[in-house]
Amino acid sequence: MTLKKLIFWFWSTLLIGAVTALALAYLFEFIVGEVIFGIFTGRLLLGLSLAAIAELGFFSYLIFNWLSRGLIRNRNWYHIFLLGLVAVVLGNLVYLTFIKFKGEDFWIYLLIPVLITVVALVISQVKAKWTQPIAFIPTLFFMVAATTLEAIPSINIMGQETPFLILLQNILVLLVCNGWQILQLHKWVQKPNKKS
Repeated sequence: MTLKKLIFWFWSTLLIGAVTALALAYLFEFIVGEVIFGIFTGRLLLGLSLAAIAELGFFSYLIFNWLSRGLIRNRNWYHIFLLGLVAVVLGNLVYLTFIKFKGEDFWIYLLIPVLITVVALVISQVKAKWTQPIAFIPTLFFMVAATTLEAIPSINIMGQETPFLILLQNILVLLVCNGWQILQLHKWVQKPNKKS
């Protein structure tokens, strides 16, 4: 990856996060009919913050992937390991959701793990089609694990209940940023063809 591509990755992800957060805030407020997300500056800063968190999660995934592939050299065992981690992360997310939002609201908040899983499956399928079929499971792992870990502060805010639309906006911004990063990764790391 060149410095030019690194700078493009950083700023494009920030821009996508900010635009997504603003668009979702206005859309949800239009649907509900009241101001939920505060002033424009707050919405913009939220989008930039979530995009920065997504960038840190992506960088962490790249380091994790590099280290774990060095430890588990067999591709099949590596994929089984990643699928096991996906199951653990989703199980913990459902458990955290159940503990946090007991009662009638639990079923609404259960949409969050379902949304993360569905979007992760779609992005993984696209990534496998654009690159190689073996990219499906690592992409699924990144989309589920990274998005869930990045979203934990949104889900569990010091014991307070988070309004569903704010939580949904945060998750969607993280999913969009993570999807953008993982779908562009092969373009950013490919070596340029040298002309003879």
